[in-house]
Amino acid sequence: MKKLLIALLVLCIGCVVLVGCLGAGDNQTAQEEAPAQETTAAETGDAVPEMTGGVDYDAIYALHEPDEVVLTVDGKEVIWEDYYYVYYNQATRLESQFQQYQAYGYAMGWESQADDEGHSYAELMGDAAEQNLRRVMTVEAVAEEEQIQLDNSDPDVQEEHQANIQGFCGEGGTEEQLFETIGAMHLRPELYWRLIKVNLLSHLVYDKCYGEEGEMLDDQQVMDWMEENELLSADHILISIQGLSEEEAAEKKELAEQLAAELLAIEDQEERLARFQELKEEHNEDPGAADGYVFGPGVMVQAFFDGTAALEVGQISEPVESEFGYHIILRRALSPEDKVTSSTGAQTARVMAASELFSKRMQDKLDSQKVEYAAGFEAPKILDYYTKPEYTA
Repeated sequence: MKKLLIALLVLCIGCVVLVGCLGAGDNQTAQEEAPAQETTAAETGDAVPEMTGGVDYDAIYALHEPDEVVLTVDGKEVIWEDYYYVYYNQATRLESQFQQYQAYGYAMGWESQADDEGHSYAELMGDAAEQNLRRVMTVEAVAEEEQIQLDNSDPDVQEEHQANIQGFCGEGGTEEQLFETIGAMHLRPELYWRLIKVNLLSHLVYDKCYGEEGEMLDDQQVMDWMEENELLSADHILISIQGLSEEEAAEKKELAEQLAAELLAIEDQEERLARFQELKEEHNEDPGAADGYVFGPGVMVQAFFDGTAALEVGQISEPVESEFGYHIILRRALSPEDKVTSSTGAQTARVMAASELFSKRMQDKLDSQKVEYAAGFEAPKILDYYTKPEYTA
């Protein structure tokens, strides 16, 4: 996928909602964390208890007039209706997550810790609402700098709009029905159109600045990024010792030493590399190493990383021991088109460099924004409007 970069833009426009608020990156989903042996009420056929109580959102909405300006971002006004929608949307999404956790027996709620500094989810609600609004305005500002504009009649905008009509109202739904539905959530048509366009704008900015696959970056920019991130490229012959007896492991070590000695005795570089490939085809026991690896710190086992870093490009190592066995490592030259192994999957260095540059530009713009709240305005404290739920069968 081309844009890991859009981690900055926590928007899911297909559902016309803002997501990713309040510690979403710090917690796995309830389904991922829940023990596999647990059964849910749905699986056992038991009645699922209904919840009463919760947050009085009507009381929060009534705090201000819909068109009251509650803050400005770089001089651009944000009215209460839009602020409330973002606040309400993230709050209800969090409540849904809390209920999922609770269904699996986890104690999660507004007073649970949400970050490493000890803040609760309730305490971070105002900050998260502000951040999400500012992210929208960040994309709009960068698009304006790049002289990129969209209007509501743009084909891509209309495609998203029609998908929303169908998603909210079903086949045969109408625009009028859609706006009536989202209006009940206090999502104004004006903000609705902005949310659709901002996601498209982020892609247009990326493509204009970096190309669809980062092709507008020159090779040196990519190589500089690779160096800054301490990337290495290596191939290896793995002689595995996993599951072996001490005697068998000793025989494997001897084999690895013999292979390394044979390679290191070859003086001609081309001949040595050709023989490396022959020995790899014959002896390598790492099925994932067909094309070698390009990696940064923390991705491979430390012994492999250190063993590669100790070599010059083109050099072959003595056997390097790790928990997997003995590695005979060949360090290779880096290329902008290398696919980089990471925890998020393999992407070319060019795409990853472009993504990071894009994200940095967005973050720099976000950090530079001047935010001013209206006199006397403060974010609603959600616990002031919260009644702990009771459950009835």
